[in-house]
Amino acid sequence: MHTHSLTWEKQQTDPNRQRDYLTFALVRSGVCAMLQDEQLQYLYIANLPPDWNSPSTQDKPSDLSIFGHKLGEKLTSEKQKILEVGQKREFEWLDDRGRTYHFLVELVFDREDGKQIFTTVNDLTDERRREKTLRTLLKEVSHRSKNLMAIIQSVASQTARHAPTLERFVESFHGRLQSLSLSQDSIMETDWQGSSLKDMLERQLSYFPLQIKKLVVFEGEDVVISPNAAVHIGLAIHELLSNAVNYGCFVQEQKQIFVSTKLQQLHSTTPTLTLNWVEPTKDEQEEQTEKRFGSTILERVVPNAVGGKADYTRSEDTLRYAISFPSNA
Repeated sequence: MHTHSLTWEKQQTDPNRQRDYLTFALVRSGVCAMLQDEQLQYLYIANLPPDWNSPSTQDKPSDLSIFGHKLGEKLTSEKQKILEVGQKREFEWLDDRGRTYHFLVELVFDREDGKQIFTTVNDLTDERRREKTLRTLLKEVSHRSKNLMAIIQSVASQTARHAPTLERFVESFHGRLQSLSLSQDSIMETDWQGSSLKDMLERQLSYFPLQIKKLVVFEGEDVVISPNAAVHIGLAIHELLSNAVNYGCFVQEQKQIFVSTKLQQLHSTTPTLTLNWVEPTKDEQEEQTEKRFGSTILERVVPNAVGGKADYTRSEDTLRYAISFPSNA
């Protein structure tokens, strides 16, 4: 049981003004305060939430008249228990409108009036919604992290399998890991909504020297793709850039690589997005660019991950890569 009184007050202070300021403080804090005597007759109600029935000056309010049948009965029951055992009671109440309130009911002692019941009510709706949103986000982050770890594990294993030397493995794996990191940065900046293809290309180009960036031209629609597609398409762009830099002739001959996109409504209700890569090449490149894990990524791993198909072809002077997949993949 608590004994309550004002800590300090100026002598001859107008009690009505004090009450107004205290009520104003309650309104600002969002707290509702209620005081009842030992017979559960209401003495004071301040800042009652609008969800409940605020009594008029002529009323003799009760828990039932203010809070309705279910909540009113529960409150009365809790207060009767407090009068018996003296321990405070608290609980949360979810109303029919989906709002959450926290009730704290305590037994206090007034110097003149004896035992009294003091109840405070806090609206926790926004706090609970934030907690729910946070839990959902944490689950999503956990899910995406597991997927990303699985991708990294697969990339590491396959890179090691196809790397002729340890130095070559470190170089290739570092580049692919950096590609995944750049894709993640793009996704996080949009609050996990996805990434635009142009932004994805520019981020992957940032891994390479500026002279290479100047020779890569983006054309077509700047479509926003899903987080899953962003990770894998980013990896495909990195492989194409790496192959072009390591085995291509476009830098030496200062020729441009063209990257274009096209969104089409084909046989499905979901539009199909096609990404095209057109790179100048030479005949002698074919022997150098034999089947490696990079080719596996472009022709199998990425298309399977986005539910699409890819075409990787080479003519006398041009290397072409095209991947088509549902725009919501």
